[in-house]
Amino acid sequence: MLFSKLSASIALMAAAATCVNAQRAPLEPSAGKVVLGAWLDTHPGKTTPQEMNQKLGHNLAMYHLAEDLPLKFDQPPPVFLIDQTNTNALLYLSVYPTVTPDALTENDIFEFVKQLAGYAKAGRGVMIRLGSEMNGSWQPYGQRPLAFVQMWRRIVSAIRENQFLTRDRAAVIWAPNMGGGYPFAGGKYSMTAAIDAAEFAALDTNKDGVLNELDDPFSPFYPGDEFVDWVGLSTYWFGSQYPYMANELPPEGEIFNLIHGLTKARQPNFYQMYAEQKQKPFIITEAGTAFHMYRINPVADGTGAAVNQADTTPIAQIAPGPGNLAMKQAWWRQYITNTTFLDAHPLLKAVCLFEWTKPEEETMRDFQITNDTAILNAFKQDLDASNILPRYIFATEMPKESPIVSDTNNPPSGSAPGTSSGFTLGAGAYTFIVSMLGPLASFLM
Repeated sequence: MLFSKLSASIALMAAAATCVNAQRAPLEPSAGKVVLGAWLDTHPGKTTPQEMNQKLGHNLAMYHLAEDLPLKFDQPPPVFLIDQTNTNALLYLSVYPTVTPDALTENDIFEFVKQLAGYAKAGRGVMIRLGSEMNGSWQPYGQRPLAFVQMWRRIVSAIRENQFLTRDRAAVIWAPNMGGGYPFAGGKYSMTAAIDAAEFAALDTNKDGVLNELDDPFSPFYPGDEFVDWVGLSTYWFGSQYPYMANELPPEGEIFNLIHGLTKARQPNFYQMYAEQKQKPFIITEAGTAFHMYRINPVADGTGAAVNQADTTPIAQIAPGPGNLAMKQAWWRQYITNTTFLDAHPLLKAVCLFEWTKPEEETMRDFQITNDTAILNAFKQDLDASNILPRYIFATEMPKESPIVSDTNNPPSGSAPGTSSGFTLGAGAYTFIVSMLGPLASFLM
């Protein structure tokens, strides 16, 4: 009798969780909660997700990896690095088509969806940032809105049809590039009427026969509400003037201005148009402040544009200006640890820190907040404040007897090194009931 009552209670709570879930987007956390994650440099010798958790003292709830489409089967994303944390952290996967949209075959899509389903079957939730920065001119799928939207709908339809890629396992993110600088003339894949008249006409939103900064950088590429789960933008501070070779404090409110189109190059209000009006959860897909370490020689990609390159030989040191700590802290205090910003943006549901030091354009740039002890300690102090930490979701350590193994070729060992502050489900019957709903239930409760 007791068991039957308990079973009925479990069924009722599961149904209630499903009902609450249905009111949110796939993998959207509960009201007032934000998923905190990071994009790490996964090259050998760099900080791993496990080490990142140790540094922060918290198990980040999301880790970014990237891959090309069609898949390169000999170069799979290193999901074993997330498995090694022994947590239920989400895989945040950026997917970059390396062919024009019309050249992507049904088999390419089939293999990609099969890969995603494998992660989901293992219990790993996947946030899929598909064909990001599609309004840019540097990707083969860029500035081809008609073909891009068709490609997007084909892929998303295949994801939705898969039995394992359910709402509690997979979400698709639509994330164009920031509007400043649009239409990014001179890129390898810049669109002109001579290349494709129909695509050019779709880009020419004000119908004046010219593609320039007066055209809408976002709407031609939007696939439709039914094909989008989340929306997002990247937010970076490089400096006040191109080519960005001076270290400067970010202006107060710069992140607010970026997502609301209020920078010097006035653009559509992205957060209002695509998060608020469409009631989509919003993710800051990449975020960081560039501390310019020293000048390097740019390399031309055939179009005259400076591109990333392997030669990092310093030409000249760059003055530190206000300093690395002051610049980074001024940035994260605008959004991550800013209660006014968080309260004003209730649809902000995830933030991904860009934790790289890399050559870009004409400088070596340090975006990291965990590579310097003073910066790391300052960030931890701000994040751990009593009015900030409860707003964030952190990953939960998995039981040793039932880890998530996304990569069966590299099974994890050990236990999670950080804490799950703000993400613990509780104890007793409630924990048991939640466990019946699967390892991702805590993200959705």
